Amino acid sequence: MRIAGRTRRILVAAVAAVTLVVSAAGPFGGPDLAARERMGPIQRLLGPVASAAASVEWARYLGALDRGDLTSAYGHAARALSLDSRAAAGWLTLADHFIFIRASPLEEPDPEARRQWIREGFSVLRSGEDRVKSPGDLARYAATIKSAFLAHLPQEGLGWPGGPRALLAEARIDLERAASFGARDVEVSLAYIEEREAELAAEGH
Repeated sequence: MRIAGRTRRILVAAVAAVTLVVSAAGPFGGPDLAARERMGPIQRLLGPVASAAASVEWARYLGALDRGDLTSAYGHAARALSLDSRAAAGWLTLADHFIFIRASPLEEPDPEARRQWIREGFSVLRSGEDRVKSPGDLARYAATIKSAFLAHLPQEGLGWPGGPRALLAEARIDLERAASFGARDVEVSLAYIEEREAELAAEGH
């Protein structure tokens, strides 16, 4: 599904709506707060029913994607995230959509637009870090995408500012954040980044 002109403007507005819903609850405070404090107001009100309601919204999200109705799909995603903000799966689902589908060269041939959608995906992951039960998993996932996927893409196709080295540097920052959240296997990811940096140096990059 190619997106251009008026449709793209609609999608930008839809992404803005998602961002507003995602950021509405805001960070909840220090690590000593109970799990309930990580929930949004709707989730606190509905309790366990919120997860079931979020599942319905995600099903509607997928249905809207199948119909090509991206505006409705993003609306369902925003409602699902507001209903069940602690589940990492929702944040990963939306981030993956922006990074791997919206930013794919088949969907978006313009490198600048591709980079914008990729950044939208990372913004979703960062917002999720403030709300999910295991924020380190999202931070480590962002590092993995940057170091093991984006840093290997042809630079002429993506045109990431600073190239692979900049992506690896961003991945290091993500891993530091993941470590601060207590994520596991951070050392493995860091070792991979160091190996990739050595390869680039050997290639003269």
